[in-house]
Amino acid sequence: MKFVLVVTDTRGKNLAFVSKELQTLSLAEAIKAVRRGDVAGTYVVERKTGAYIRTKASVPKLEQFEKIATPFKNLLLYAQGVAVDSQPLSRYVEAYASSLQKGQVIIRPVGYALSILTADVKNRIVHRREDILDAARRFSIDPYLLGAIMVDETARLLPFEPIIDAIKGGFVGRDASVGIAQVKLATANNLIKKGLYNPNPDDKALPFKTLNDGARIYLYRYVAQPRHNIFFSAAFIRSLVDEWRKKIDLAKKPEIIATLYHREHVVPHSDPAPDERGSQIAGEFYQLAKQWLQGL
Repeated sequence: MKFVLVVTDTRGKNLAFVSKELQTLSLAEAIKAVRRGDVAGTYVVERKTGAYIRTKASVPKLEQFEKIATPFKNLLLYAQGVAVDSQPLSRYVEAYASSLQKGQVIIRPVGYALSILTADVKNRIVHRREDILDAARRFSIDPYLLGAIMVDETARLLPFEPIIDAIKGGFVGRDASVGIAQVKLATANNLIKKGLYNPNPDDKALPFKTLNDGARIYLYRYVAQPRHNIFFSAAFIRSLVDEWRKKIDLAKKPEIIATLYHREHVVPHSDPAPDERGSQIAGEFYQLAKQWLQGL
């Protein structure tokens, strides 16, 4: 086995490793593989703070970990259509694209360089059908819009899903988004504060006054659960409609809701305009979600 991508936290600590065959290992799994002798040119270093992996001096410079590493945040930025200057990430994206077979039906999110298999996105949406419908009923929102937003977020995350699974909350930065609907931890905490949705009313730790690292890790355990994630997403959509009500009825503007969902907070006004991503969600992805959730 040979690693071609190392994903780190913001301080450079290794979180996950990806092989040439696109197999993803967590740090613990990678350490076991190295100790078994399955990974060429690497060795395990033991410290009081824990074990980590290093490349041997004999490994070519371009294959050293520091040359194939990228912060996890870069993956999240890329998934949201932000240009990221990272050769290791670019090589991973190219390898992922090459793994797709020609002739398969694909989805191409706006501002996204990768094509995603429609069947893979459909499977994830259909698998969560009851949660989506339940959440939409609870918060009196359009289930197909909720589903469409999840189509967009799911398609963007799919190439990095194995890496995210391997890290399992090892990265919970200030702006971290979590789960199938990509809910920000700060947003989830605010929704709990407002009384819109609480994943566990009996948990006296919720909500947190301040989201420090410990609080984010604690909250992550709730927000990462698919059903809670979908309910937080639906609650956020409801909060947008309520916040903008004095200026405009967003319930009749799905393209605006879809736009506001992935943007930083916008002060309500009477003439909001959708961006390309919001228009794609309210159009193409809305129709897909409607078909899949209706079982057509």
